[in-house]
Amino acid sequence: MYSHKYINKNLVIHSDEVLPQNIKSITDEVLMRLKKSELYIPNKTYNVYIPTDYWRWGLVSMPIGYQHVGAFCIGYNHNVFFRPSVIAENRIIPPWGELADSKERDLVYFITHELGHAMIFDRVGVISNFTELPQWMQEGYPDYIAKESFDFEDNLQQFKNNEWRLTEESGLYVQYHLFVSLLIDKKGYKLEELLKNAPSKTEVIKILESYSVKK
Repeated sequence: MYSHKYINKNLVIHSDEVLPQNIKSITDEVLMRLKKSELYIPNKTYNVYIPTDYWRWGLVSMPIGYQHVGAFCIGYNHNVFFRPSVIAENRIIPPWGELADSKERDLVYFITHELGHAMIFDRVGVISNFTELPQWMQEGYPDYIAKESFDFEDNLQQFKNNEWRLTEESGLYVQYHLFVSLLIDKKGYKLEELLKNAPSKTEVIKILESYSVKK
């Protein structure tokens, strides 16, 4: 179903059409972000399937009710399936309307985010990921490594103001990213510590509420 592919080191992009010239810069950027994580393993091969026709996406997403998401990762085999996208423009085609935070959430972001899930699966196991890790860690860490930059203080203020993009209802995971950034960047938690014994959401919010930005 995907007759074209591009290989950049251990990252393989599969498509149903000839891949555009910017696929090298896209995959270079994805790999650069992945390599910043201690979970990255160079000899693991990651396969990413990006269609242009909706039926290919529907074939894999509808049986599990995922047709309205941007992409998803399948367990230990590191396969990531995308909804229809425009690779030449570095973007996915959202299920409806405009994509929220579209500048931050380009195709590079989505590929890196989903492979972040794959790396967590490798470290803790697929079952443990869903049964032992709190959701804020499941989604917050992939978001943490997937974005090019993150303004902690600005997002903290948005969280305190209960702005929509910092709520769980937004589905953007920015709140969870804020939690991870707080614990790793501000409080000095180690990633391995969070993967083994992550505090609850309630505990993280208490830490966040007591955090004061140093001027």
